[in-house]
Amino acid sequence: MVGTPVTDARIQRSLRLFYAFRLLATSYLYAPIFMLFQASRGLSFFQTLALGGIFSGVILLVEIPTGVFADRIGRRRSMLIGALTMVASCLIAAGAHGFATFAVAEALGAISIALCSGADSAYLFDFLREHDRSHEYGRRESIASAWHLMGSAVAFAGGGLLAQIDLALPYLVTACVAAVAALVACLLHDDRPVADERFPARLVWRSWGAQMRNAFAEVGKNPRLAWMVGYSVVVFALLRATMYLYQPYLADRGLGPVAIGGLFAAMYVVASVVASRTYRMRRRINDEILLWSLLAVLAVSFLGLAGAGNGPWMLSLLLIQAIANGLYSPLTKPLLNAEITDSRGRAAILSVESMARRAAMGVFALLVGLYGQRDVMILCGAVGAIGLVALAFARLRARPAAAEVPETPR
Repeated sequence: MVGTPVTDARIQRSLRLFYAFRLLATSYLYAPIFMLFQASRGLSFFQTLALGGIFSGVILLVEIPTGVFADRIGRRRSMLIGALTMVASCLIAAGAHGFATFAVAEALGAISIALCSGADSAYLFDFLREHDRSHEYGRRESIASAWHLMGSAVAFAGGGLLAQIDLALPYLVTACVAAVAALVACLLHDDRPVADERFPARLVWRSWGAQMRNAFAEVGKNPRLAWMVGYSVVVFALLRATMYLYQPYLADRGLGPVAIGGLFAAMYVVASVVASRTYRMRRRINDEILLWSLLAVLAVSFLGLAGAGNGPWMLSLLLIQAIANGLYSPLTKPLLNAEITDSRGRAAILSVESMARRAAMGVFALLVGLYGQRDVMILCGAVGAIGLVALAFARLRARPAAAEVPETPR
C-alpha cells in the first residue's frame, strides 16, 4: 500500500505530460494567417487550396505506414519524431517564396501530423489500460482535447499579433513550440511496442505490408467501426474547411490579421470549454443524439453564414461551429477506440480513420478551390446535408460504436 501513492503520482505526472504534448504539438500559430502569408509570397487562391490537396495526398500515402510505425517502435517515439518533423516544416515554410517550396513544407507538415495522429490516442488508451484505468479514457480524452484546443486558442491569438510585425514570424515561433513538444515527448512514460506474432520481425517490409492490410480488413469487417469512420470523414472535412474559408471570409468583412487571430482564439477557447465537458455531456445525452445533432447543426450553420453580414448573426453562427469543433474529437475518439479489440494494431487502425478523413479533406479542398470564394459556404452546407442523408442510409446497416465502460464512481 505504501507504493500506491507513488504509482498514482507517476501516473498523474505522465498524464499531465501527455496533456502538455497535446497542447504544444498542435499549437500552430500560423493557422489564422497562412493564406494571407502565402498570398504575400505570390500564391493564388487556387494554389493555396492545391497545397491543401497536396497535404491531404501525402497524408493518404503515409498515414497507415506511420500508424504501423508507431505500433512497431512505440507511440511515444512516433510522437517525438512527429514534433521534430513539424519543426522542419515550419522553418522551410518561413523561407518559402514559391509553390514548390511550400509544397515541401506541406508534405513535411502532413508527415508530422500522421506520425502523431492515431499514435497519441493509442498511447493514451493503452497507457490507461496498462494501469487498469481504461474506463477513464473518455474523460481523459476530453481533457486532452480541451488542452489541445486551448493551446490552439493561445497560438491563434499570438499568431495574429506576430503577423502584424512579420507574416513569417508565426511559422518561426511554431517551430520553437514544436521543439518544446519534442522535449515533452522525451519525458513521457516510454511505452513498449507489443510483439505481434501474426507479423514476424523477419521480412520487415512484408510484415509491415501485412499489418497495413490487416488494419484495413479490421475496419472493413466491423460495420459499426466503418460507419464511425464515414461519419468522421464528413464532419472533419467540414470543420477543417473552416481553416481555409474563415480567413478570406472574415477579410472580406473588413477584419485584419489581429482581429482574425483574436476571433480564431475566442472560438477555440469556446471549443476547449466544450471539449472539457463532453465526457459529462455524454453521460447525460445519448451518443447517437449528439452525433446526429452535431452534423445537422454544422450543415445548417454553413448555410446561415452564406447570407450573414458582419454582425451578431455571423458571430452566433461561428459560435455554433466552435461548439461543434469542441465536441467532435472527444465524442468520436472514444467511440472509435471502443470498437478496436486488439491493441497490437490500434494506432494503425486509428490511422485508417485519419487517412480517410484527410483524403476526403484533400478532395474537398480542391473542390473548394475550383469553386472559388463566392457562395462557398453554401457548398459546405450542401455537403453536410448530403453527408447526413448518406449516413442515415448507412445507419440502417450498422449501429454506431458503443460507449466505453463508464467510470467507476469514487
